[in-house]
Amino acid sequence: MKILIAGAGSVGRSIARELISHGHQVTLMDRAPDAMRIASVPDADWQLADACDPGSLADAGAGDCDVVVSATGDDKVNLVVSLLAKTEYGVPRTVARVNNPKNEWLFDDTWGVDVAVSTPRIIRPSWRRPSASARWCQCSPSTNPAHSCTS
Repeated sequence: MKILIAGAGSVGRSIARELISHGHQVTLMDRAPDAMRIASVPDADWQLADACDPGSLADAGAGDCDVVVSATGDDKVNLVVSLLAKTEYGVPRTVARVNNPKNEWLFDDTWGVDVAVSTPRIIRPSWRRPSASARWCQCSPSTNPAHSCTS
């Protein structure tokens, strides 16, 4: 698959490495020159450009992509990129990073988001109900009735 990732920070680069290791063709795009750490993901195509600019997305081949991932640290950017990918380029699948949990409600098909990834939402269930293999707390309700980490 051909995948465009907007945001070449640590999250975007990590996603790119994983996708490339599974044989996908990846383009990383970021507007910040200091994000251009090409040696960290040498098999990706790199674009120094603003992903909120339709012309930049076109130059990066958004119209030919199977997936666009918006992985920047800015929720507004991630929403705009997803919307442009869907409406202007007909990208079949969009994935957007949610940085602020208060903005989760925005990340839906109205804004062109197929999959919203919110780290707080992913982590929240794991601390509420720890698995037997990954216990974070060794106390029990019998030793501390006010503490409910094992419930």
